[in-house]
Amino acid sequence: MSAFWAVVFGQRTLREEVETMAKDKLYSMESGENNFADGGGSIDLKKPLLSEGSSKPKHSHDRRHFLRSRKDVVLPNPAHAICSTLIVALGPLSLGFALGFTSPTQAAIIRDLNLTIAQFSTFGSILSVGCMLGAIVSGRLADYFGRKPALSVAVIPVLAGWSLIVLCKAATPLIIARTLVGFGGGIISFTVPMYIGEISPKHLRGTLGTMNQLAITIGVTLSYIVGMYFHWRTLALLGGIPGVLLVVGLLFIPESPRWLAKADRKEELQVCLQWLRGKEFNVSDEIQDIQAATEASNALPSVKWSDLKQRKLIQTLIVGVGLMVLQQFSGINAVMLYSSFIFTTAGVQNPGVATVALGILQVVMTLAAAGLIDKAGRRLLLMVSAGGMALSSFLVGFSFYLRALQPEMSLELATFIGYLALVSLLVYIAAFSLGVGAIPWIIMSEIFPAHVKGTAGSVATLVNWFCSSAVTLIFNSMLLWSSTGSFWIFAAECVGTMVFVALYVPETRGRTLEQIEASFK
Repeated sequence: MSAFWAVVFGQRTLREEVETMAKDKLYSMESGENNFADGGGSIDLKKPLLSEGSSKPKHSHDRRHFLRSRKDVVLPNPAHAICSTLIVALGPLSLGFALGFTSPTQAAIIRDLNLTIAQFSTFGSILSVGCMLGAIVSGRLADYFGRKPALSVAVIPVLAGWSLIVLCKAATPLIIARTLVGFGGGIISFTVPMYIGEISPKHLRGTLGTMNQLAITIGVTLSYIVGMYFHWRTLALLGGIPGVLLVVGLLFIPESPRWLAKADRKEELQVCLQWLRGKEFNVSDEIQDIQAATEASNALPSVKWSDLKQRKLIQTLIVGVGLMVLQQFSGINAVMLYSSFIFTTAGVQNPGVATVALGILQVVMTLAAAGLIDKAGRRLLLMVSAGGMALSSFLVGFSFYLRALQPEMSLELATFIGYLALVSLLVYIAAFSLGVGAIPWIIMSEIFPAHVKGTAGSVATLVNWFCSSAVTLIFNSMLLWSSTGSFWIFAAECVGTMVFVALYVPETRGRTLEQIEASFK
């Protein structure tokens, strides 16, 4: 059983962890070389390799010294950090449930409330508008009050929205209710990745950060499956359960240590970080790093949205916002929302079952990404993920091309085209879940300097939801224009993602947030 959890959470063996920490301590610090203080950190961060390079002892004396020192290293106990991550992941689980809510309920809601197609389309798309509004205030809210209070505030409109959906009898309150759910979801989509990134030990930050995307995919899949058996009002009632559990869970987990340092609450910082790392782990070095970075950050003037165009912030903003734009322009939300229609158009039988299969596959592959991200690194997974999406998008477009080329075809050819579309979309979802789905949110939580994290993170989250809304709105028109052309455009965009990652995205695996921030200076 322990081996299973090691795979799920991506934990390396004790031997590997000890070697990594001992190498960092003995051969980076003792040599007097600080790759981040002298500005050379950005070069190290951009290595797309699986290993960090050869840091093995070169002489027998060094090797013996290394092996003896290795035994004295005490590893942080990640149990409390994992527990805290799973609790806050209830927020994105609720958001995912809301994203998938419209798929199984469309026919019943239109029938029960006598809605037009236009009214239901507004009900479906207004969630993204609510998320954009929530994203605007999320950074300031999390910076001023703290990460935990921001999540508590976010739950209020979420629960109000689900309650109103249960009770509403007309289109207008239905649309207002979904906007409220989106507003809370916008705050959650910024605050949860930020909180997870700030509480995680560096060797598990990528793995735990993946839990945000995993929770969203689980929420979407649950709404697909549960919606097949329950009335839509009951489904809305179930949608509020994760929010209630989140409020209760927040009572048992600590505030972010980075926020406590920023608020100059030193005693709470000590207690919080010791709880997160385990009683036997010495947190003094990490506290010193956090406090030093926070003091430097607090010495800087407060940042407004207009200040983000400063030259020293442009690089991180290009990376953070660029990844959000490319994630959404890959077409993922359009594919998931219109998957049944795509399958039907491509000639796939049982499109509803195929849609559920997409959701389950997304959950499984996101779990696989959690096990790989702190071993393979962010850059490699992003490029492999985008490459797989490019190929599969091209093949989906090719299946539409074959169907248009042969309107009257044999049963064998029609079956082949249907399977080509199905397998290609499954590969597309698998590739997305492996990297492009989770990693942009993880990198967003890592790269922004502490004094602009709230504002810059809000901008990145706002851009993500704006692009999601834009792609969802125009996707139907794109399909009417050309189904083949639509997916070939997505394929070209995924190739562009590979180029962008190769040129601009740094490798942040195995670095503390303070080291990452110093590397961009």
